[in-house]
Amino acid sequence: MTRNTSILIVALLARTAAAQGPAPIPTPTPVPAPPGPATDAPPAPADAVPRALVIHVPPLVVDAAQPIELVAQIDAPFAEALTVRWRTIGNTGAAWQDVVFERSSAGGWFAALPAAMPPGVAYYIRGRDAAGGEVDHFASEQAPHVVRVVPSLVDRLEVLDRQRTGDRRNEISLDVIGHDFGNRYDLRDRFVRSELAYTRRLLRQLHSVTFGFGSISGTTPVMSLPEDLGGDDVGRSLRYGFGEVRLRAHPSVFFDLRGALGASHDGFDGGVRGAVTFGKPWRSSVTVGGEYLGDLGPSAWVRLQWDTAPPLLMGASVVRTDLPGALIDSAGLYIAYDVAYRIADRATVRAQLSYGARDGASHAGGGLGTAIDF
Repeated sequence: MTRNTSILIVALLARTAAAQGPAPIPTPTPVPAPPGPATDAPPAPADAVPRALVIHVPPLVVDAAQPIELVAQIDAPFAEALTVRWRTIGNTGAAWQDVVFERSSAGGWFAALPAAMPPGVAYYIRGRDAAGGEVDHFASEQAPHVVRVVPSLVDRLEVLDRQRTGDRRNEISLDVIGHDFGNRYDLRDRFVRSELAYTRRLLRQLHSVTFGFGSISGTTPVMSLPEDLGGDDVGRSLRYGFGEVRLRAHPSVFFDLRGALGASHDGFDGGVRGAVTFGKPWRSSVTVGGEYLGDLGPSAWVRLQWDTAPPLLMGASVVRTDLPGALIDSAGLYIAYDVAYRIADRATVRAQLSYGARDGASHAGGGLGTAIDF
């Protein structure tokens, strides 16, 4: 019974499948055709205008007083007349200036803008095609690219100096110093030196120029012997004019160079002087210098200056000198302490004390000076 029932069920299922027919074959999903080659694209309009392609990396900052060179790579450079349009920052009422791109020997293209001063320039790159149409290739007139011009170091130092001096570029100064070296046999060995000078401050690399007149007079022993054994002294002098320049080689290194011409006790004479200052001459600094005056001999000095007790500016020096034209072998050597005090915006007074000897016990000296700025 059970076997007959199973056979009957299988027969019914087979009959049902035969009635329905074979199973349908699934239809494949259509695949989009790949795009055709470029030749299949619609042809370009007959009136299409060729354009240049400009690749440009703009500068952001440049030094003052230096031309601004703009470099670009240009594809189809002759398709358009390419120019750089520029004007100074903030000068919105001025017309735009045009500079044409030129071929570079390196293979690219460049346009050189004139040297600019702070705050800088604004520019954009445009092209004009054969039909007269204009296209902006970099930035635009409404949104130009800005190049900031950074003042040079010399410019920044000049600004600081002008603030420090109150923009007073001129100075007249008068200084008188002297020293008595003394002598073991009480012979006279001393000198007095005075200088009147005018200084024009340029505050650039050529920091200042000075012209002036000077006078040196003194007495020095002929031989270091007692008077009863032939010891005697003789007068020495020099009247001269001089010119001096101060060069700023570095923000904290200055060179002073001087030439002098005049007449001494022995006829026409001249001299030279040089010094180097490490630091600021108007602040803490160290100066090493030397001078040679034909008939009066050489001098050399080292001076330390400090400004740690404002408003006083103080200095200490060690000076080796043959002034006023020493005839005996021993060189004069003295130390000096000086102080300067600005009593008003335009006036400064100076004082000096010195102590030293040449042949015998040390004696004292000193000096006074003043300077007026305007």
